[in-house]
Amino acid sequence: MHIPNGFLTDPVCTATTLASAGAIGYGFARIREAEGSRGAAWMAATGAGIFAAQMVNFPVSGGTSGHVIGAALAAIVLGPWRGMLTMAVVLAVQCLAFGDGGFGVLGANLLNMAVVSTLVASGIYTLTTGRVAGTTGKLLGAALASAGSVMAAATLCAIELAASGTYAFAEVLSAMLSIHLLIALCEAVITTTVLAAGLAIAAENKTFSPRSVAIGGLALAVAVAGLLAPLASSSPDGLERVAVDLQFAGLANQTYAAVAPDYELPGIAWPMAAVALAGIGGVLLVFASNYLVARTAKVRVRKR
Repeated sequence: MHIPNGFLTDPVCTATTLASAGAIGYGFARIREAEGSRGAAWMAATGAGIFAAQMVNFPVSGGTSGHVIGAALAAIVLGPWRGMLTMAVVLAVQCLAFGDGGFGVLGANLLNMAVVSTLVASGIYTLTTGRVAGTTGKLLGAALASAGSVMAAATLCAIELAASGTYAFAEVLSAMLSIHLLIALCEAVITTTVLAAGLAIAAENKTFSPRSVAIGGLALAVAVAGLLAPLASSSPDGLERVAVDLQFAGLANQTYAAVAPDYELPGIAWPMAAVALAGIGGVLLVFASNYLVARTAKVRVRKR
């Protein structure tokens, strides 16, 4: 659902940039004030895992693929504010290093997938677990939060496209929601499975040091990026499919040169190796960036 340059007008880009910057700035202030055990190591590991998972496009239907957003998982594991910051780092790296989502529309992508998706997921999860107790509530909450976050992002994307005059609202909303419903259901299954595994480990009263979380999370993310990402579906994702079907795909343009466009490291003759190396590099960059963001917040708290 990464919007490319050309799909949105300058006023819409400006408005979404201001909105996302304000929300992310507020989120950073909130994590500075918050006390919690899931800080730098958890943010770094979660961000690396989400980046790797987003590289693994899976087929849904009719020659269309999808991938997880990960906002619900980030919100559940880290809370809404750390989750928002973690997602923002993932999206920024995807844009700047890999050309996934245009630089001019980065604010819109941040608003859709880092801000709104995370907050919607957090709200749904909190509401569900407050009404349904125990493991059942957590798993149900994860499923509903995952699906809700994807549909919220798809809806906001449709609003932005319509506000830009790219396509009529009713038609683009219908197209976005219909294709992303399938992707939302897949994300719900994936997120619930991951959470169930985490709850099973927690039930055994196992505790992990921040170092163990960082090393284990990074190793898993590297494995996913290096082994599964090269096997990902090459079919258009949900937004790309909608753009093709509604005939506005030609508006997309790339105005800057990314380091590894389309997640392929230049100069590598074997395509699968080029994807694997680009993915591993991205995982390391997201891990380090999220760790730095979290540590910066912690340092500022201590200085107050």
